[in-house]
Amino acid sequence: MSDSVLTVRDLEVTHAVTGQSVVRQVSFEVVRGRVLGIVGESGSGKTVTVRAVLGILPDILEVTGGAIEVLGRPTSEFTKKDWIACRGSVIGAVFQDPGSYLNPSIRLGKQVEEVLRVKKGLSRAEARAETLRLFRAVHLRNPELVHQQYAHELSGGMLQRVLIAIAISLGPDILIADEATTALDVTVQAEILDLLVELKEAEGLSLVVISHDLAVVAQLCDDVVVMRDGEIVEAGPARAVLRHPQHEYTRLLISEHERFGLDRYFEQDASLQRKAAS
Repeated sequence: MSDSVLTVRDLEVTHAVTGQSVVRQVSFEVVRGRVLGIVGESGSGKTVTVRAVLGILPDILEVTGGAIEVLGRPTSEFTKKDWIACRGSVIGAVFQDPGSYLNPSIRLGKQVEEVLRVKKGLSRAEARAETLRLFRAVHLRNPELVHQQYAHELSGGMLQRVLIAIAISLGPDILIADEATTALDVTVQAEILDLLVELKEAEGLSLVVISHDLAVVAQLCDDVVVMRDGEIVEAGPARAVLRHPQHEYTRLLISEHERFGLDRYFEQDASLQRKAAS
């Protein structure tokens, strides 16, 4: 089996009305068991790229060049039925503002159970048991209570955990986290990042983390691509790119982020390396 679970080659996404290229010549690979970070400022093309991977681009945008392969299969060959089968079962996704992806009028447990019953064919009792297991896996306190609650009764961090539970419920190979911690406070953000690392190991996931926060990328990612104006300007192992950036834009991003915690990560990383060497 190939080590690559997701390959993007020379991807181009074009605005259907203006003909303008929104994403140009974007190429990267997600290796099984590793974490890829896609970083850049707002408008750099990060989210457009991952929405192309998921096949959920808005009608105004279309893939006009390049190739996307999921587990070795070109998505250009996917039918609507193939996409439905792929999303959730092969690629899961977690986005910013989890509340907008949950039905406010249905209890949270029932929303997870519906996915399990439709996609996995579980019985009502089996779906309930699996939902509670998933809630425990994402460290929701009192899973039985959360099962009966509605979205408005939970904090943003708890809702993000519910969304992660849904995203991993079908055992995907790849989990995409698109600015999944941006709206959370620092403490909750750290908890969610730790949870993603834990789930990567426990569930055998490959992660794609989209963020404008280099401290998040430094903490979580093995590899990184830096995007600007729809193009990749730098790519490589995260430690090498963040410590020895080659592109002026990457150096600018790092200089802006150092005062927000990236320097502390470097100090901690160096300390861990010294301990490992001693």
